[in-house]
Amino acid sequence: FSIQKAIDHFDTEQMKKWCSRLYNKSGIFKYIYPFLNEMPVGADGAKQTYPQIYGLKGSLKAHRNYFIQRRYDLKQVEYGYVSTLGAQFYQSTSSLDKAYTLKPMQYRLTIPYRVQLSTSNGVQADSGVVDADVLHSLQLTRAFGENDPLKIIGAAKIKELVWHEDAFAIGFNFGLLTSLVRLDMSVEKASGYRNGSFMASTNGMLLLEEVNMRNNQLARNGDNGNVATLDLSWQGRLKKLDVRGTGLTRVKLATGAPIVQLCLPDTIEELFLEYLTKLPDSGLILEGINNVRGYRYTNCPGIDGFVLLEHLHQAKLDGSGKLERFVLEIDREDDGTLLKKYYDYGTYTQTGAVDDRHSGLRGKLTLTKYLADEELEKYAARYPELTIKQPPYTMIEFDDSVADDANISNLDNRTGYKFGNTYKMSGHVNAIMKQRHRVLAKVTKMPTSRKETIAGQTVDVNNPDGEMTYFPLHDESSNFYADAEDMNDCTVAKLDGSEGDWMMYEPFYWSKGINDYLNNKKYACYSSYPEDEMPPVPDSTVLTLDAIKDTQGGWLGERKIMSGKPTLKESYTTDKSYSVCKVDVSGYKRVRFPSVPGTGLIGSIFTDTDGNVLKSIVVPTIGLRFEAGMYLISDVPERATALHFSILNTAEFDCVVLSNSDKIEDMEPDWVANDEHLCAVVGSSVVGSKLRACITGNYTAGSMTWTDFHYYSQQRGMQQIDALMHSRIANLSYARYGRRDMQEQCGAGQHTYNRITGGTADRGMTDTIGYDEAYAIDNKITNSLIENMVHQYAWYKSRDEYGQAMVVQVNNICCLGYEDIYGNKYDMMDGVDLPNDSGNQGKWRIWMPDGSIRMVQGKKDSGQWITGVAHGKYMDIVPVGNLNGSSSTYYTDMYWISASTVRVVYRGRYNANADGGVSNAYAYNDASSAGAYVGSRLAFRGKIVRAQSVAAYKAIREVA
Repeated sequence: FSIQKAIDHFDTEQMKKWCSRLYNKSGIFKYIYPFLNEMPVGADGAKQTYPQIYGLKGSLKAHRNYFIQRRYDLKQVEYGYVSTLGAQFYQSTSSLDKAYTLKPMQYRLTIPYRVQLSTSNGVQADSGVVDADVLHSLQLTRAFGENDPLKIIGAAKIKELVWHEDAFAIGFNFGLLTSLVRLDMSVEKASGYRNGSFMASTNGMLLLEEVNMRNNQLARNGDNGNVATLDLSWQGRLKKLDVRGTGLTRVKLATGAPIVQLCLPDTIEELFLEYLTKLPDSGLILEGINNVRGYRYTNCPGIDGFVLLEHLHQAKLDGSGKLERFVLEIDREDDGTLLKKYYDYGTYTQTGAVDDRHSGLRGKLTLTKYLADEELEKYAARYPELTIKQPPYTMIEFDDSVADDANISNLDNRTGYKFGNTYKMSGHVNAIMKQRHRVLAKVTKMPTSRKETIAGQTVDVNNPDGEMTYFPLHDESSNFYADAEDMNDCTVAKLDGSEGDWMMYEPFYWSKGINDYLNNKKYACYSSYPEDEMPPVPDSTVLTLDAIKDTQGGWLGERKIMSGKPTLKESYTTDKSYSVCKVDVSGYKRVRFPSVPGTGLIGSIFTDTDGNVLKSIVVPTIGLRFEAGMYLISDVPERATALHFSILNTAEFDCVVLSNSDKIEDMEPDWVANDEHLCAVVGSSVVGSKLRACITGNYTAGSMTWTDFHYYSQQRGMQQIDALMHSRIANLSYARYGRRDMQEQCGAGQHTYNRITGGTADRGMTDTIGYDEAYAIDNKITNSLIENMVHQYAWYKSRDEYGQAMVVQVNNICCLGYEDIYGNKYDMMDGVDLPNDSGNQGKWRIWMPDGSIRMVQGKKDSGQWITGVAHGKYMDIVPVGNLNGSSSTYYTDMYWISASTVRVVYRGRYNANADGGVSNAYAYNDASSAGAYVGSRLAFRGKIVRAQSVAAYKAIREVA
């Protein structure tokens, strides 16, 4: 009477005699109707519904079949009959030859049940019906004949199998152990009886959570040549696996398995750690990694996959490892070393196929060192699934502890002063420079204007809502448009004003400056990221003066802090010109705060909770390159809870920045968006009734007041060069050349303020060189010293008809593509003046493009060589301090200032005077002064449009 006959008896012989509808109708009346309708219940006749729908079972066919199957299984075990419950295996021949007796088999059951060990000759060991969840034991008492199959009857009810035995041959049908949760077939030492794949049909053990096959070389279900595989990819509940000493070369695990312990042998060749989210670092135990040829790592948060890759790589370098390919998802910063290190490795495709054409780093790599475009393209091709992000900025360092004008270092490529080698621009600076071009441009839409009072004059100032359209000129010669790569194929350009104004296109970029005054360092960060992608903003706490005043005890007026006292109370001194601010520094590593020169030992202090002074900070007044309101950066002392710092009441207050970053650049959290604009390549000339940037065959215009230059520039829909452009040109020249003496770098030019315009046109964006560099090529060049300090003239590098290096002397200088950006004539500047009224002596008032105003404190001493500048976030080239330099030290330029009210500012100097250069400034005259040596330079802020072609550009008519 088989299982099928029993099922047929109930399902066919009995159930089919009744209509299915009767079962359904009965269910409706018994369960569904009372569930939906209230029924009278009890003696009091109260009505209620009954949720008896949950007892609905219909015909009970499925339940009956399950019961019959279970019942027959139990009886089959009792009588030793094998159907689906008999897990079959063989004792190994070599063990049989030695009359070896198998060790006891221990097991734990899911339900009370009966387990037998049998052979073809009948039952050899019988447990009888035993309890569940108790460890039982069965043992075969003797050895058995060769090829005599052994069977575990009742295997499906075993949830734990402990059998420290490996004297088996091929084919243990593990697929019948469907209830198995824990398997321990570990042995102290491998017996050597192993023969072929043992763990067959493991895909049936879906409940398996622990597997210990340590030293048991039967731990495999795939044997192909030298590849020994254990496939547990169906075991989605697996938590622990120990296969050390098994000789396995490959282990396959279920994706997302909750593994907490994984022990692998030193023979493993494919180390795949993928989506093992519960696996901790302590749970991964590797006997060795020297045989690993393939490594894949994805989303195992408890394991540092990168560190493991580094170990595998180092093993290969040492000659002991064999790594050939890998897959690793990363999101990290690196200087490019990783790309070079792992370039020659292969990888795997998404389907798992071997791919030796590419390498295995995936995800995102943010570079800390800028790579050249060609190098980046090479790596992008080798790492197709890795997003390689250039570093967000290039950082330039100024060492202000030295007087050398070439005190600049490029931290991006480790060149310049700090590294003792020749400075080279790179990275984002190089990217910005590549976007700069000489152009011809026309005003195609007039801007609106507003009234502003500058230098005591109420004038019309253009808003940035106008438009100019341009087409670039060829970088090798401004006499041609850049409408072809080869200049011989380019369209001739006219620079006489008939085709527009000769301008420099200055692209958008991000920047920020950092002053580390106490360590005699300044930093400049440049980023060529687009306008809609600001570089990363560091985490920090920023406090404004208002926020400090709103804090209890944060502000104390008419006081200042004197340094060198033991306690806070003793450090206070009364002074109506100053105030003291207090900020909580607990939990921070660094703080940036505004300060004052340390006249009379005034300064700042860090204190502990009891008010004891832990550290005093004073800005020395000797060799001062500092102004009140500039900030200091200091490490927070251990145990410090508060910073108390003195401020001058009339000084500008920027902010306080608290940070835990180790990067000095993070002490300036804000990035400055430097808008694209146009600035004239040459000074302004009068053409008809207009000021133009063009070649006239004569010299540029002079002898006009600031008011007139401003008016005629504004009437053109433009403006004069402004303070932001002045600082930008200086800073870019420093970042370009790694020095500050541009007269030595690019030459000083002819010693006159009436140089003929256009001497640099046929050389395009190529800069001139100074005397020393030219002399090294040709020692017969003109040696003409001005004031015994600077050589006049400039030179272009060239080659003679034999290809030998030579130089060509010119009267005009070219620096950053600008002609005579210093020397020749002063440039009057728009958007800046010095009010010099009460509390504002020496301050530059700078109008920003959006109409807002910044005040920047400058030095008050006139006629001194510049040794320090305000710098800061906007990298302002505003001279500060009282230290005097020379024509060959520090900034190598001079600053002139008057204490009289409402002064305008000129820039660049005139003639080839030694005190001229890109940082030179003259804030001495009012708006009504004029001089033949003072000129102007057109500029434009607003919408800038590139014409689609030269023909389209020429067809445009300018509106001003």
